[in-house]
Amino acid sequence: MQRTVRVIEAYVPGLSKQPTVWYERLQATAAAALRAEGLEIALLAIPNDETLMWLVWGRPDQLDPGPVVAEVILREVTSAGGSAVIERAIDARFVWEPSGGNYSP
Repeated sequence: MQRTVRVIEAYVPGLSKQPTVWYERLQATAAAALRAEGLEIALLAIPNDETLMWLVWGRPDQLDPGPVVAEVILREVTSAGGSAVIERAIDARFVWEPSGGNYSP
């Protein structure tokens, strides 16, 4: 299955000092805001690098949600204590096989 994914990298100083519940709350709040746009979200937190990597995808026929995604994520990261957030977005292809699927090259 292939989907176009919006990847946003946010730099958040002091990220390594945050407890696990902080990441979970941040992800849940952003996911709720983007769910209204028909989008799904995953968060990869890299505390030692002070980086949050957001992966956001929608339906295969969905137009580029880039501006909405960037606005929501930047708002959530800033409100959660990120004082210096640098946003970078790229388009990528996210390829995964649903569980139980058979892969053949």
